[in-house]
Amino acid sequence: MSAPKASVVVLTLNAGPGFGELLGRLAAQRTDFGYELLVVDSGSTDGTTELARRQGAAVHPLPQEAFDHGTARNLGASLAGGEYVAFVVQDALPVDDGWLAAMVENLDRDAAVAGVYGRQVPHPGSSPLARALVNDWPTASLERREQFAGGRYHDLPRTARRPLATFDNVSSCVRRCVWESLPFERTPFGEDLRWGKRAVEAGHKLVYEPRSAVFHSHERGALYDLRRHYADGLLLLDLFGLAPTPDPARLLLNALRTGAHLYLRLRREKDAPSSPRSLLLAARYALCSQAGAYLAVRRHRRMGEESGISARLHQFLGEGV
Repeated sequence: MSAPKASVVVLTLNAGPGFGELLGRLAAQRTDFGYELLVVDSGSTDGTTELARRQGAAVHPLPQEAFDHGTARNLGASLAGGEYVAFVVQDALPVDDGWLAAMVENLDRDAAVAGVYGRQVPHPGSSPLARALVNDWPTASLERREQFAGGRYHDLPRTARRPLATFDNVSSCVRRCVWESLPFERTPFGEDLRWGKRAVEAGHKLVYEPRSAVFHSHERGALYDLRRHYADGLLLLDLFGLAPTPDPARLLLNALRTGAHLYLRLRREKDAPSSPRSLLLAARYALCSQAGAYLAVRRHRRMGEESGISARLHQFLGEGV
């Protein structure tokens, strides 16, 4: 049997009742090449691995204590037989049967392309807030993008480096030979953006392909928003030296801007909440997101001289993202 052209890797932990639909949609991809399905599982107890095997996937265990997003994806890529390795998270669903082919097409067409990432669409039935947030991200755009620095990445201003490095492993595909020289870093968060930055620094090209789309959205609360933007803030400081919310005054200004922007988006959604409810939701998200970003700056400034309280706060904010 010839080797598959592409390998699809799914990371799982108690994937839940929707996992069967994901497996079905992955199996139904329309391609003119062969592909395989691999599952890297971190200790599921709900029948996830048994279902994956019944659907023809190769299942590879990873101890839960050894899991981080970079390590798990590196394991999947190391076991892959394909020239290209696609990643999709367990709670995403390909929108159609062209999800995989659209990414592979970009890699086939241009040898300079190291990785492709796709569009994210809110799940049908998601709340107006979830829809508004997903549709506000760069991965909601309908326009294809090529990200290439031409060897001048570090000559660019810091604010220009960030968008060029954008990469998202919710739904992505990488060239395996590039991954071999640029494996994902061992990190609990942001392995995709870290990889994207290193790929562009090395002279490779990244592509955002909106024809490759998945349903992916969450119904999150205030605590998650705080934690997520804390993690994002630390990542932006580490990779790019960016601090969009450096002080309390900017926190307030950014919260007002974010809240106003989100409120207007919410009011445009179908079945939008009442005006007072929309205002409350927008204000909650704005305050939590900007507080998280500001706390990240405070943490970064006090590295090496933190108190016990600061360390416990960091541990608390770093959980659940």
